Amino acid sequence: MSEPSLVVGVAILSACLLVFVLAPLAATLAFPNVGSWGVTLRSGRFAKAALHSLLMTILSTATATLVGFLFAYTITRTATPLRGLFRAVSVLPLFSPPFMVAFGYVMMVGRNGLITHGLLGLRVNVFGWHGLWLAQTISFFPVAAIVMEGALRSLSPNLLHAASNLGASGARQLWTITLPILRPAFAAAGLLVGIQVLADFGNPILIGGNFSVLATEAWLRVEGWADVQGAAVLSAEILLPSLLLFAAQRIWVRGRTVATVTARAGMDTVPRTSAAGRWLLGIVCGIVSALVLLVYVALLLGAFVKGWGFDWTPTLANLGDITVRGAELLHSILYAAGAALGSAVVSLGTAFLVSRKRFRLRSAMDLAALLPAALPGICFGIGYSILFSRPPLDLYGTAAIVVLSLLFWNISVGHQTFVTAFGQISPAFGEAAANLGAGSFRVLREIELPLVSGAFLSAATVSFIRAVTTLSVVVFLANAGNGVATVSIMNLVNDGFYGKAAALTVSLLILSAGALGLGRLAAGRPVDLFQA
Repeated sequence: MSEPSLVVGVAILSACLLVFVLAPLAATLAFPNVGSWGVTLRSGRFAKAALHSLLMTILSTATATLVGFLFAYTITRTATPLRGLFRAVSVLPLFSPPFMVAFGYVMMVGRNGLITHGLLGLRVNVFGWHGLWLAQTISFFPVAAIVMEGALRSLSPNLLHAASNLGASGARQLWTITLPILRPAFAAAGLLVGIQVLADFGNPILIGGNFSVLATEAWLRVEGWADVQGAAVLSAEILLPSLLLFAAQRIWVRGRTVATVTARAGMDTVPRTSAAGRWLLGIVCGIVSALVLLVYVALLLGAFVKGWGFDWTPTLANLGDITVRGAELLHSILYAAGAALGSAVVSLGTAFLVSRKRFRLRSAMDLAALLPAALPGICFGIGYSILFSRPPLDLYGTAAIVVLSLLFWNISVGHQTFVTAFGQISPAFGEAAANLGAGSFRVLREIELPLVSGAFLSAATVSFIRAVTTLSVVVFLANAGNGVATVSIMNLVNDGFYGKAAALTVSLLILSAGALGLGRLAAGRPVDLFQA
């Protein structure tokens, strides 16, 4: 690597990864003193929260993965008339703040819920492990559905036709062919869901009640006790299993890929599922879809009700609170847009270097760019609050600390997207240009970038969605000067102002959808969200 500009590029990106990814991680682990580790780990609250986190990771991961598989199977392997609707519903939670599901269920089936109390006259306690289990299953099953759908579409129908010709029933084909071949996909989906469940903060804080988990306990340490060292200990306890799950997922996917003969086939070549099977899958997917749509119905109704649970008078007063919090909504959109664009640019650079160049730090750069995928948002937020709230780089309370945290928390999305895109482009184009005297950055600008423009748009879009809907990263970094909508929504719900929280959530969703639409219009092309 003899080009000076290339050396400078490697140095700049390596410094960015060191300062904004590795240093906050190291700060989180190194900040607590020995006494804080001992006091926190010996406390009964820690043991209880750790046990609760383990329980919810097991339960929610199992059900979310199972529901994701059923949706994917219904969409790809049956002729259910509503499979198009099911696919659309299955991706809706990906566009919304995860805590929105918990909030919606509190409004609809909680103590003062519209369905339980308003219509049925019941006082149902949705708070606790059972409500959290439901909320996390609905929030994260789309992750498993995307993985499973890809695996099922690549499964050769010839195997199923052969089994059918030999007299195997649909159920036997499922148990003896489809499920064994999909074991790597189940493992990959389960590990991805497990990472998100373990790191989930929004759902537990809103619907967990007294059922504390490590993420909420870490927040309470800071918010209630001003114990940053104890919070850092707890975030480290979340971080270590997350890293193990991430490593296991990477190793499993890399080493257990199953190939089947043939290319992708259309629906007409897939053996039909029995009528009973279609009805059963349709009922299950219909119930889950209703649970997803129930959240959006709750938010729309709540935004126009005077007092949720005790005064159902229609009103527009809640909309007035949106103007009061207009700065926070604007911050959410602007911060997310800046972070998405920056994340796409940085990850394009890291992926280009890793995919096209050979240098000493190549493997280290690849690992550092992928590492944020394994870092729970709460660990990222605490790390930034520790590292960048004191000299020599005191950014606390500024827009920069929020944008930088969201930017580098999302680079793994773009990095993996671009690495995949570069892998599908022959390096011969760049080599030919280099032989004609073009430098690496000119090759990137004039040859590689036009070919990966779709990946750039996908990476920026997914990063924007993650940035605008996250709570766990920004809850430790936002204050009155740089507040964002998700933190305000959490505070409003905790204070019992459900109508105002619903109106603010709906506004955030509308503004986010509008921003995505403008981005799509400006690009003049559809956005492939599943490429990222």
